Amino acid sequence: MSNPYAKQRIIKDIVIDDERIQVTGYIKNRINDNQIILKDKTGEIIVNFISINDFNFKENDLINVIGDLELQSTGEKVINADIVQDMNKLNFKYYQKLYKIKKELNLT
Repeated sequence: MSNPYAKQRIIKDIVIDDERIQVTGYIKNRINDNQIILKDKTGEIIVNFISINDFNFKENDLINVIGDLELQSTGEKVINADIVQDMNKLNFKYYQKLYKIKKELNLT
């Protein structure tokens, strides 16, 4: 991996050239013990939990996931997360506004 820092992204802005990313969104549902679907206002993405043992979050919890982006053979993008953070106290509406401003200023 050439860049150890995770790029902050919203789901629609994830590109296949991204290696390590962080995405904040709501848990739409749990696929199994090691996978969830994460959603924000721009889309949905599957998140795999590689080394996270005590995943105690539930549907509609706001979380931040940090991990490596993987492109599946089907073309689907998946995040292999190794860090999950509780963001339930974050004002998500303002977070998205700040992201948009940073994007316009080319800071993302």
